[in-house]
Amino acid sequence: MKVIVRILVLSLIISACNSQPSDSNPTSDVTISGKVNNRADGEVIIEVIKDQKFVKLKTVPLNEDNSFSIKLPIDEPDLYRINFFNKQWAFLVLNQHQPEVFITADGTKPDGLFDIKGSKDTEYLMEVQKMRAEIHLFAERINMAFTKANQAGDQKHIEELQMQYMDKQKEINNLVKEKVRSMGNSLTAVLVALELDPNEDFAFMDEIAQKFHKSLPNSYFTKQLVDKVNTLRKLAIGAVAPEITMEDPDGNMISLSSLRGNYVMIDFWAAWCRPCRAENPNVVALYKKYNSKGFEVFGVSLDRKKEDWLKAIEKDGLSWTHVSDLQYFNSAAAQLYNIQAIPATYLLDKEGKIIAKNLRGIALRKKLEELFDGA
Repeated sequence: MKVIVRILVLSLIISACNSQPSDSNPTSDVTISGKVNNRADGEVIIEVIKDQKFVKLKTVPLNEDNSFSIKLPIDEPDLYRINFFNKQWAFLVLNQHQPEVFITADGTKPDGLFDIKGSKDTEYLMEVQKMRAEIHLFAERINMAFTKANQAGDQKHIEELQMQYMDKQKEINNLVKEKVRSMGNSLTAVLVALELDPNEDFAFMDEIAQKFHKSLPNSYFTKQLVDKVNTLRKLAIGAVAPEITMEDPDGNMISLSSLRGNYVMIDFWAAWCRPCRAENPNVVALYKKYNSKGFEVFGVSLDRKKEDWLKAIEKDGLSWTHVSDLQYFNSAAAQLYNIQAIPATYLLDKEGKIIAKNLRGIALRKKLEELFDGA
């Protein structure tokens, strides 16, 4: 089990640009004061995002006792970063209605002390980060047990550990959404919603997008969330899966819709993807069990070389429908389905509507038992 933990707001940094000032929001000064516990060479600066990167907005002058105080004009809630000597960085979510913010920071350690008072928006952000850290620590602990179970070939224990992780992930995710609902009109709610998994939380993301489209329409981050939701709507549970038509190993053009009338799992995978190959025996067993009852797999390979693709199909005994354009993550199907990592799956009903996403291992088995065995 490979666990990838996303860091909140990291993807926002990569793609964001400054939102334009709103004519309807008057500019107010926010006083940012505080103290740095450890001084180093260099500057303390406040940064904003411009042209897809953080740029210097203001230098923060330090007094002899390492205290500081600076005024920042703000017309609308936005995301900032305070850079301590290029050694410690901390995010700030500020708005014009919280005029005094006090910060205490270590100053020289990336994971050092950072405490903030007066900015409820930033406090919300830090609370969510702590929740995310909890699932990260849980994953580290469970990965050790998973490695031992995998080495011992203990499939039952492996499945138990997978369920424990999924249950914990669901628990934390529900807490995060509960926290977001408690934030009112805080911009942090939008920042957190942008980082949720749309495969699991599309309806919630849509709810937040619609809310802030009314309450904070001029924010860049609101616009980003609205655009993301609108783009992903075609991949939401209940939507008809977008058509895929590609060549099979023999050069024939095969369409996803040709499998209508069956329950179909679209399986994005590749020969080079170890987690994909590790999951293949499970899919093979389920395919053998349920194919005669109406279960099909539509394998979409993100390989680059045809020979690697074909060897993996043969070695793993994958006897279902396969297609690929051999374009890696630039695959037309991967782009259409917003595939950022593999393995990735979409389960479709007999009419081609999406009924589940990213089911693997015991979760996939239980879903197929429910569909075919009435479990």
